Amino acid sequence: MQTQAIILEKQLIGPAWWQLTFAVAEFSGAFGPGQFFLLRCDPCYLRRPIFPQHLGDNRFALLLRPTTDPGLSWLISRQPGDALDMFGPLGRGFSLPAGAANLLLASDEQWLSPLLQQMELTVAAGGAVTLAQGGRRSASLYPVASLPAAVEFFAVTRDGSQGQRGQLANALPQLLRWADAVLAVGSLELYRALKRHTEQVRLRVTSGFLFGLLAPELLPCGVGACFGCAVTAGHSPKLACSDGPIFDLAEIELG
Repeated sequence: MQTQAIILEKQLIGPAWWQLTFAVAEFSGAFGPGQFFLLRCDPCYLRRPIFPQHLGDNRFALLLRPTTDPGLSWLISRQPGDALDMFGPLGRGFSLPAGAANLLLASDEQWLSPLLQQMELTVAAGGAVTLAQGGRRSASLYPVASLPAAVEFFAVTRDGSQGQRGQLANALPQLLRWADAVLAVGSLELYRALKRHTEQVRLRVTSGFLFGLLAPELLPCGVGACFGCAVTAGHSPKLACSDGPIFDLAEIELG
């Protein structure tokens, strides 16, 4: 469904993090963590997928960092009162397995909004949440002051300016031992590391434990018409825009 959104607030919440709050016209349905909208960004030909956090009613929040992508750079430059042309909501979001009380959220990219929405839901239900994030330096990480007090924040930076020094992938084994389920938004390298370390720590990767958001930059049409977002799942092709973009990583061939 094509719709219009109005930016309500633009806030700098960290050295490199902008948060846009917007209201979607005539929105009355459900929106799960990991679902997306396709946004028209001037002067780009293709719409850009955005993965906001649903705040309730028709309000959403989206985290953004400075980027070389011209479409997302255009979005960062928008101001309160500006209108956004969007299509959605689209896709399938995260679906936690029953009894998952200890939740590990992991990311090495900027698309944290789906994880933050799931974090809020899990904390409200009385679950335990650890957010593990990796980045080049401290400014690359989500500002810990914005997290609920009940959430443990585990940071890894390449320059050692916050948390452990190194890469997030190397810190995963100690976290995987504790988790009942892992939800990740990040690079293919992170997903490969999650599968590899899960096999080492838990002996095998079972269905219903690792979930990841795939191909956030390759969702041209959003409705499964162009086949531009195909991934291999369970030895058969799936479309990230309609079958995902959230997949059980036990079923995905990551190469």
